[in-house]
Amino acid sequence: MADRRRLTRAERESILDKTHGHCAYCGRILAYKDMQVDHVIPINGWSEQGPDTLDNMLPACRSCNHYKSRSTLEGFRKMLEDQPAVLARDNVTYQIAVRYGLVIPAPHQVVFYFEKETLNE
Repeated sequence: MADRRRLTRAERESILDKTHGHCAYCGRILAYKDMQVDHVIPINGWSEQGPDTLDNMLPACRSCNHYKSRSTLEGFRKMLEDQPAVLARDNVTYQIAVRYGLVIPAPHQVVFYFEKETLNE
């Protein structure tokens, strides 16, 4: 595993400010203490390795950061977009909820919060 640099508080705050206090992926509001720093291009990724630099870092909530893991941005997007089919295939509770109209599958293309913010600037 590649060594990660230790970020200062000022660097962590600047990363959180990139998305105005939101998770870069799902858009959830993050408290400073709850923010994790994600390497957009993982420094020890499955298919590519990115730099351990501030321009390769975004704020993430714990669940998005853990789910993304060592995936690229497009790999993470594909995993999320595949979720409705995976649930329909593997989860009986989900299948029953769909049958009874309690859950309505709505597969769609995933646009991350930081991408929406970039489009609005």
